[in-house]
Amino acid sequence: MDSLKQRQTAAPHKAGLHGTPVVRVWKGRLCGTAAGAGFFSWISVCFAVSEGMASFIYITDVFCPWCYGFAPVLRRLTAAYGLPVRVLCGNLVDEPEQTSAMGTPRLHAFFQRLAGTTGRAAGQGFFDILCPERSVLMDSSRSAQLMAALKTLAPGHALEQMEAFQDAFYGEGLDVLALNVQVDVARRWGVDAAALEQALASSAVREKASREMAEAEDILGDFVVYPSLFVKEGAALHAVARGFAPYDTVAALIGKALSDTGAEAQVSGQACGLDGSGCCLRS
Repeated sequence: MDSLKQRQTAAPHKAGLHGTPVVRVWKGRLCGTAAGAGFFSWISVCFAVSEGMASFIYITDVFCPWCYGFAPVLRRLTAAYGLPVRVLCGNLVDEPEQTSAMGTPRLHAFFQRLAGTTGRAAGQGFFDILCPERSVLMDSSRSAQLMAALKTLAPGHALEQMEAFQDAFYGEGLDVLALNVQVDVARRWGVDAAALEQALASSAVREKASREMAEAEDILGDFVVYPSLFVKEGAALHAVARGFAPYDTVAALIGKALSDTGAEAQVSGQACGLDGSGCCLRS
């Protein structure tokens, strides 16, 4: 399908990274796992952060499988560092796409690799919606609007709300763009059907979603990679995860960022399109 066509690009690299990491990008967007999970071997430093001095900015997408896998890592990080998290929605699926388009022969192997890397397996319900007769729609602009509505109706829970819908999609195979599914999840935060439906129809919510998606793209810059995690401290913004990375790798970079030594995460060295194809190769 035209919307799943891929292009190749070379990501910048530092000497010693075993050549240029070449990635195949699904429509110019990566959803992946960070280069060389054990590459960074720095030791974290102990520090104290005053409230309001630093925060996380997390750029993710409901339909990003690596973000689904990254959720337990991020939960550990937020518990360990106590930093507030600002969640921004990405635009992985920038044109509406049916899940049946992901049903390629490579997909099961891709999700086996994802489960082996992240420790999170997609549920059978997800594999069921890859069949044409059970296919559901993916559309990142609509999921961003949903997240903006929930931020308005039940503020302060954006990370849990994002993870809940990623779990519903990849864990249970639910149609997360269907209003009944959205209402079932939103009730966890005391949001009823009428309030959610009204918010989703609101021009203010649509504008909020568009602004946040544009902000996310500005922050990501030339390399649009999901998940991406940044530490914001004052005017400084430090990339600590660009693609999936294990806890110790990200924690080391957070320590570097908060101690102002300037270490930055590299753009993902392994990344795949939503159909599981085009995994990165190192030359």
